[in-house]
Amino acid sequence: MSWLARNAFPIGLAAAGFTLAVGFATGDPDTYWHLASGQWMLDHREILRTDIFSSTVTGQPYSVGEWLGEIVLTLVFNAGGWAGLAIFRAFLVAIAAFFLARLSRRGGAPLIAALLIVIWALVVSKTRWTDRPAIFTFVLFPVVLDLLYCARAGSRRALVAIPPLILLWANLHGGYAIGIALVVAFTAEAALVRRRDLVPFAVILGAAIALSFIDPETFGVAGAAGHALAPPRFISEEAPPDVLEASGFVFAAFVLAAVGVALLYGGALLDALLLIPLLWLALTAQRHLVFFVFAATPLIAAGAARAYARLMPRRAPLRPLPDPAAAALAILLAIGALVSAVSAPTVPDESAYPAAAVPALKAGSGTLLNEYDWGGYLISRVPERKVFVDGRLFPFYPAVLRDYRDAVELRSNWRDVLARYDVREVLLRPGKALAVALREDGWTVRADGPDFVLLARP
Repeated sequence: MSWLARNAFPIGLAAAGFTLAVGFATGDPDTYWHLASGQWMLDHREILRTDIFSSTVTGQPYSVGEWLGEIVLTLVFNAGGWAGLAIFRAFLVAIAAFFLARLSRRGGAPLIAALLIVIWALVVSKTRWTDRPAIFTFVLFPVVLDLLYCARAGSRRALVAIPPLILLWANLHGGYAIGIALVVAFTAEAALVRRRDLVPFAVILGAAIALSFIDPETFGVAGAAGHALAPPRFISEEAPPDVLEASGFVFAAFVLAAVGVALLYGGALLDALLLIPLLWLALTAQRHLVFFVFAATPLIAAGAARAYARLMPRRAPLRPLPDPAAAALAILLAIGALVSAVSAPTVPDESAYPAAAVPALKAGSGTLLNEYDWGGYLISRVPERKVFVDGRLFPFYPAVLRDYRDAVELRSNWRDVLARYDVREVLLRPGKALAVALREDGWTVRADGPDFVLLARP
């Protein structure tokens, strides 16, 4: 059987993922500051290690562990603009869908069951289809997980490929710590159950950890772990999952399905080593939901296969397509996905940002206190005005973020915060408590719209 025929199902899902992802316009506020950081590094040929974008922590050292990811995205943007970013994002989503499809067939699940499981997993992952370095963690997680399963089945080539991927991951995005956690889980299972595999897995784990320190930005596992243990809850993606939202509902369904499979058919030690920590991580913040869902896919798919065999013991399995037909179908689907690249949006979706305030901001001066979600946009569109906060998070946490919330939420010391930072202008949503209070205090409206108001100190 040819490689194309064997992988027709994963290729088909990869093509579907590409087609879906390529049509979404960039709208993430963090994209802007990532591109600005990447461009600075390309221009200066060095890693950006101190703040140059804010008025609150300017000159202070910081690291977000994403230097290479920022440079890659900036190179893509410089070569293809916003459409290039959309196509690149779709390509990465396609890779994730390909390996997720492979994971779904590991337990011998019927094709239709595997298809439904992967579709729902991709529904959860839609929130992670962003044009920022976090997408590299979204992609590398299923790649490394699939390689680990291959290594567990005896593939030494798959095992050897893992440390270089961890090295790449460590420089692309700080989420590489979760990749090392995957290797730890497989190594622990080898130590407790499959002792003949302990030495090779232990060697690979040691190599992965050692290579992860070859990172000139020196973010480190401690930084990634610290972020996971103490996320700032007022940021939506750092909040716990909400089952009333689509992603939270599907996540809850995966949790129930995984528990159901374990109760009905039992589960391997490896399933517990993988899923229990990832479930805890998912419950800490919405942005981690996808990791539990991806890791639970093989278990749920295997449970679907056993349920199918029990419910229809005498039904003959569906015959696979002949190899030539499967290969032809895979090629057609891949071609169709590539053709869909013409629909890549050439401009970002900036409907959520205060574009009408830009001229007034350019003409203004002094310290600007801005809406948190608009910081990245302002870094790109009004670079001459330093921001108060933005999505980089780490340089502002906890002191500046605490002051920001004290002021915006009109806590008892809000006037002290404005005085301490010598805030001259405020750009917020009109309904924010601070915006309402400053209007009443006589601050001048320099620009406003349905979704923003720019106020200046009288």
